[in-house]
Amino acid sequence: MIRFYVGRHESHGQAMEKIWRFRHEQFVERLGWEALRRNDGLEIDQFDHDRALHLALFFKDTVVGYTRLLPTTEPHLLSDVYPQIVKGQAWPRSPEIFEWTRCIVAEGQILINGVSASHVLMTGVMEFCLVAGITSVIVETHPKLVQLLVSTGWSVTELGPPSLLNGVLIVPIQAKPSMSGLRKHHQLYSIEGSTLLLEPEARNPLKPEATLHHLHYCEFMAKRDLQADRG
Repeated sequence: MIRFYVGRHESHGQAMEKIWRFRHEQFVERLGWEALRRNDGLEIDQFDHDRALHLALFFKDTVVGYTRLLPTTEPHLLSDVYPQIVKGQAWPRSPEIFEWTRCIVAEGQILINGVSASHVLMTGVMEFCLVAGITSVIVETHPKLVQLLVSTGWSVTELGPPSLLNGVLIVPIQAKPSMSGLRKHHQLYSIEGSTLLLEPEARNPLKPEATLHHLHYCEFMAKRDLQADRG
């Protein structure tokens, strides 16, 4: 299941340390992002602030997948690190629009209830956006991932032409989630029920006065599966 955390609150310190170590293992040791290397083995950057949203896929108490969502109303990668890829044009900013970054799954064929960990994580991102009321995400990514997002139900708009960044082809996009897109994820990847572990007291990061609840579609799928098991 995917657990979500806001900021670096002490109440989930142990989970966040697992996340920081997983990020260091994946992005520094595996992918070679040497600029992020730290002696303590934790990958933390300037955007891991109090409003950053962390989605971590756990399997047997081990982090096997992770991604981060950053509010576009505050400094983020596109605004502060590489704004040049939008060629001087403005990009979407709103309390309901987040930047999607640091998305990765551990190496190996990791199956969760028979479903690839990468498929669970990608489905979880769309589901979380719908649950929290995030209307769209901006992503700076390779054109191949853009094709994947389109094929799995995201509505994608390019924010600029592809360009080279450190020798890698990158295109900035805006991607919008939808219930039809989530259904497509479930059908393509044979996912039943929700991918999210939402605690009863989990607050909505966009609306702190409200709690987060599973989507009716996911609840229906879970009940259907339970009935099938009993029948």
